[in-house]
Amino acid sequence: MVTWFEKRRHHRLTAALQLYYERAGSETNSPQLQRGFTENISMGGLYFICREPQVKQLDVDDVLTINIKIPRHNYDLSWTNTLQARGQVVRIEPVPNRPDTYGIALKFLEDLRFVNS
Repeated sequence: MVTWFEKRRHHRLTAALQLYYERAGSETNSPQLQRGFTENISMGGLYFICREPQVKQLDVDDVLTINIKIPRHNYDLSWTNTLQARGQVVRIEPVPNRPDTYGIALKFLEDLRFVNS
């Protein structure tokens, strides 16, 4: 019998959702929004994919503001379709078999919240 032990504190949801991110604090100084796609998300953080030119601007421990777009047609979200949070980059790694593509692990520093988009 094999026993599997989950070390993570939060369950993950596999979801490919469009997100936009920028370094926290840059919102007021001509923001440089970058685009990526979530691979999975939990209450504690998320893992997202982006392209090489974008990732060269990031370092582990950077704090990002992220905006995750929820498809309106799937849910009753008449007033907004954007979840927002701040998070800290904990890992940056190349994605195997996907040239110029990187995965970024982000730990939430605050709860996700709905914002007007």
